[in-house]
Amino acid sequence: MADNVFVTFVHGYEDLDYEVDRDDLPALWRVNGAGTETFRYPFPRNIADFHNAGTLIAGSLPKADAEEFKRLPRFGFTGASLCGDYLYAGSWNGVYRIRRSDAQLDRIISNHMMSDLHGIWVGEDLVLTVLTGKDAVVLSDFDGRVIDHFCIGRDLEIYRDPTLDEVDWRFVSKQFRGATGFWHFNYIQMLGEEIWLTSRNAGCFLVIDPIAGRAELRLINHKTPVLLHDGRCVDGRFFFTSIDGKLIISEPAEQAHANPREAVDQIHLYNRDMVSEVVRLADTELGREPNWCRGVDCAGQRIYLTIDGRYDSDLSFGLIALEESGHLVSQHRLNWSEVGDESRIRYVTGFDVAVDQVDQAA
Repeated sequence: MADNVFVTFVHGYEDLDYEVDRDDLPALWRVNGAGTETFRYPFPRNIADFHNAGTLIAGSLPKADAEEFKRLPRFGFTGASLCGDYLYAGSWNGVYRIRRSDAQLDRIISNHMMSDLHGIWVGEDLVLTVLTGKDAVVLSDFDGRVIDHFCIGRDLEIYRDPTLDEVDWRFVSKQFRGATGFWHFNYIQMLGEEIWLTSRNAGCFLVIDPIAGRAELRLINHKTPVLLHDGRCVDGRFFFTSIDGKLIISEPAEQAHANPREAVDQIHLYNRDMVSEVVRLADTELGREPNWCRGVDCAGQRIYLTIDGRYDSDLSFGLIALEESGHLVSQHRLNWSEVGDESRIRYVTGFDVAVDQVDQAA
C-alpha cells in the first residue's frame, strides 16, 4: 500500500472505574507500505492530571469548581484532521497536535468546552469541535482559547447559550449508551465558508452559514435504511459510513449525471437534493458484514474505512481499502493483544482515518 494512513482508535474497560496507566496508552495506528506501527500518548483525565501536565497543555486549566469524573470515559483518539506539518486528533477532552513526520506529540489543545469529542476539523488558525451533548459548535485557536460557540436547535435556530461556559465539560462523563443531543453530530468539516455536520439522528447533513447565521438540512435520497456516521467531501462528492456495514456515496442531484437513478424520463420534475449509491461491504470482496463501520477517507480511487470493534465483540478492528466497484485493495487488522491487556478491555474500535502522503500512481 503506497498511502500513509493514520487511523485513530478508542478503547474502554469492563470496569468503568479501572485506573489505567494514562501516561502510556495506545491511540494511533499508522499503516503504510513499510508495515504498521502503533503509537502511545499520555491521557490526562482528572483534575490533578491537567495540573501535572505542565506545558503539554495549551489552553485552560480546570475550573475551580470542576468535579472529578463519576466514571472514567473511553480512552484513545476520535476524529482526525491533517493540517500543515501536523495530524490533529481528538480525545475525550482535548485535541492532540502530533507531528506528521514521526507521530510525536507536540501539545494538547484543551478548554472547558471540549468533551466527548467526535469529529474535528482544523484550519490554518482554527480548531472546530462539537460539544455533542448540547448540539454546540465550538471554535478554538491553537492555544486553546475559545473564539466562539453556538448551538443549533431542533428548529434549526442558531443561538448562543451562555450557561455552557459555567461548566467544565471536560470532566462530565457519559453514563449511557447511544446518541447524545438532539442531532448527535458526528463529523464536522469546513467547505468554503460553511460548516458541514453529519447528524446521526437525522441521517443527513446539517449545513451552517456562520456569516448569515443560518442553518439548513442537506437531505440524502437513501434507497436503503442507513445508520449514517461519518461523511467526508472529496472533489464535490460525499463518502459516508453507515455503522451497519455500508459505504454511501452521494452527490448533489444536479451533478449526478452518471447515476443511473437519474437517467429516467422527466426526473427534473421532482424535488432532489443529494442522490446516493450504496456499497454493501458484505457484497464486496470482503465477503462479510462487519459488526461496525465508522471512519472514512479517500486517496485517488481508494476509499479507506475502519470496520469492526463493537462492544463485547472480538478485541480487534480493521482498516480496509476498496474501490467503488467493491474491489478490495487491501486490509489490515489491529489486535488488542498487540498493545494492551486483553483481560481488562471490553472493546477497541477504529474511529477515524486520515490519509497522508498519497502516491496517486500506486
